Amino acid sequence: MDWKQFSQKMTSRRGRRVALVVSFWSLLTILVLSIAMTYVVPGQTQQSAYGDEWNDLGAFRAELNDMGIETTALVSSPLLLSDIDHPEQTVFIVSGVERDTISLPRFTGDDDVIQFSEGDGYTSSEIMAIRDFVNRGGTVMLMDDFGYSSNLAAEFGLEYTNHRLYADHSYDTTLGSDFVWVNTTSAFNFTSAPGTQTQVNPCLRDLDKDGVVDILDNDPDNPEVGANLVNSRTSGLCAHRYLGIDEFTLEPIWDWTEEYELLTNTPSAFEKASSYNPAEHRYVIARTTQDSWLDNNDDGNYTVGGYAALGIQGDEQGPFPVYVRYCDKILCRTPDSGRIHFISDGSILINSLYDPDFESQYLGLVPDNDNRKWVLDLIAEALLLNDNGTSAGENSLVIFDESRHQQPTLLGDTYNLLYYLLIYFTNDWMAMLILFLALFIFLEAVLIRKEDPEDWKHVFRVVYYGFGDARRYEYYQRPEKIRQVLLTRVRNINALTREEFDALPAAELQQMIRDPVLIRFIFEDRRYRPDELVGIVKRIKQWGAIELGGE
Repeated sequence: MDWKQFSQKMTSRRGRRVALVVSFWSLLTILVLSIAMTYVVPGQTQQSAYGDEWNDLGAFRAELNDMGIETTALVSSPLLLSDIDHPEQTVFIVSGVERDTISLPRFTGDDDVIQFSEGDGYTSSEIMAIRDFVNRGGTVMLMDDFGYSSNLAAEFGLEYTNHRLYADHSYDTTLGSDFVWVNTTSAFNFTSAPGTQTQVNPCLRDLDKDGVVDILDNDPDNPEVGANLVNSRTSGLCAHRYLGIDEFTLEPIWDWTEEYELLTNTPSAFEKASSYNPAEHRYVIARTTQDSWLDNNDDGNYTVGGYAALGIQGDEQGPFPVYVRYCDKILCRTPDSGRIHFISDGSILINSLYDPDFESQYLGLVPDNDNRKWVLDLIAEALLLNDNGTSAGENSLVIFDESRHQQPTLLGDTYNLLYYLLIYFTNDWMAMLILFLALFIFLEAVLIRKEDPEDWKHVFRVVYYGFGDARRYEYYQRPEKIRQVLLTRVRNINALTREEFDALPAAELQQMIRDPVLIRFIFEDRRYRPDELVGIVKRIKQWGAIELGGE
């Protein structure tokens, strides 16, 4: 390699331009990849509502569809919740937040006008969209343990411990210590006055105490009047509460129990101090037993006391809150009240726990539990807004958040990333500004890439390519345009200003050209055939090459 020649090329104007363009696109590529790597992370696909593995939620979603409830997935961002027309009939389900979001600047509207970074999990704009969704009557189910949803919980005054929860005795002995039992006395009567909340869940509401749930009762205020027909079909969204017909009385058997035995898988817990606060509409629904403990030092063993000098933190004794309900309106008494169910276990609805008979590695090992009954009660509570029917309304919708789950392919993750960016850039003023700047930089890059060739080469290169196709390049075959190019070239070669050139006598101009054919072309005003113009252009190119060679 001739280094001297290479150095000359790199220091030339063209070399500097190429180096600048390469540097720009290299930097842009690095920035895009750095953003993408925070979002597109290889990992195991799990907890997808559309998966059929033991740790997915496909069985739950399939049963919702069988009940006539429309389900969909959100693959981009919860920002789309702002577009929901009927939030009071919509349930937003988050099961395990497996990855962080992209931190992009945004306008805050506070003292700090611009926020350049985001916390873990959901962005501030997404959290505001979820809060607005709840304020408009929407229902959220947030099931997570050590994931990235802590900032969303913090928005409603709740904190995760982010440590593993164990139990000395209240775990399933067959499955092992990872599977901890959690019992609730009532998921609906969560006040200090028992029996005051029986009207919250429509599947348990029986105001006249006649043994027939009000949504099926012909006269809910008259204990002498029941229902014409009660079966699994007429029970609708409450069919999981229907147990059959008593063979002796021929009366329907209804499950009126309010407590649940929930089976969790490697759960965490919520901070005790922030979990229960009726003034802020937070209510603890379920706690672990006294024998539970929180692994604060994450060593898998119970550590009594701490050793501050050694930096060892002692583990904490239970009970711990694992299920907290937030109500937009006090006690969630009105059907249109927004609500959030916080559960400190992201896998409580996975296929192997939701359906004990699910074909998995735990087939025949998973004990009966109330996970399914519990979640179907919550779905019915959210979607049955009147007493006139048991079926989901035409506007009922359950949305699964798939935006924070790993996708089975890199292409799927990339699609979600691009979709997220599109939503972000159309929902935030700061994002729109960034998009404008990006487009501006891209435009500048295009301008940088554009060469500045000499006018002579550029114009006649274009003209030359028109030879043989006169109709396609008629613009360049107009005599006045070619004449203008010739005169401009004569002026430039002789280093004359426009004023000096315009003041030249005809004789001096002819002396500068010295080509009789070109002189006649300048001074004669007549119609030229395409082949004549081709010959004139070639002659101009030859004349220009001679003049430049003589300089």
